[in-house]
Amino acid sequence: MDSQDYIPFEMMLLTAAKQVKNGDALFVGFHWPMVASRIARRLHAPDIYCVYEGGGVERTYCPIMPNTGADLILSPHLAMAGETYDTLCGLLAAGHLPLSMIDAPMVDRYGNINSTCIGPYLQPKVRLAGSGGAADLGANSRKLYMLSDRTTKDGFPARVDYVTTPGYLDGFDSRIRAGYRPDTGPEMIISPLGLFKFDPVSKEAYLWGVYPCTDVEKTKASVGWDLKVADELTRLEPPKAEEIKVVREELDIAQSRLWRIPGRGV
Repeated sequence: MDSQDYIPFEMMLLTAAKQVKNGDALFVGFHWPMVASRIARRLHAPDIYCVYEGGGVERTYCPIMPNTGADLILSPHLAMAGETYDTLCGLLAAGHLPLSMIDAPMVDRYGNINSTCIGPYLQPKVRLAGSGGAADLGANSRKLYMLSDRTTKDGFPARVDYVTTPGYLDGFDSRIRAGYRPDTGPEMIISPLGLFKFDPVSKEAYLWGVYPCTDVEKTKASVGWDLKVADELTRLEPPKAEEIKVVREELDIAQSRLWRIPGRGV
């Protein structure tokens, strides 16, 4: 396939799916992480365990897209039907999950996510959905992959208005000083703009990887800080036809459940 056959958003989902290995147990947050985990299960990782905030642990593929991790449509596909405490505390906080995925509608240069409000907390311009389990994921995930479908500076500010999900806070050792375990924290931001990792010292996000269709200068202009670029930029391979086919089939299923899909209109 060439660069005319897919869009960066599809590459975002496929790249996120490829972070999952067969046999992994991973915490799956709401929204795009749910799609990415389904793509992973269908393409190369049929034996994964998807752990949800609502208390369920999914063992087999559910043909219908659940609207949330607590959707009862998942029931026949669960290895465990527990409570929120079981998954957020008994599995995630206890350190039993090697990776987690979370949706990142607004994420700053230190990997802090805002899903609470736009503007001052007490007088916001917009009040958003809030945390749910997002704060727990930021606090306790050993490797946290952040999925953002945003492509403009309002989705990638230098500093979020409110820290719903703690990343590396103010950078450097501020996360450790705040009391978070040293084996936890953001691993990567995956977006249509490319892949961002975090500097091991400053903890600032930098551009680590790009898709065949990525314009590096456009990516640098689309974030709210002076984005640094890796000396040896990782260039991802174009997707295979079967991979994009599965991505689009999963997006079709999500759209049938009234999910809004970037690039497909209302």
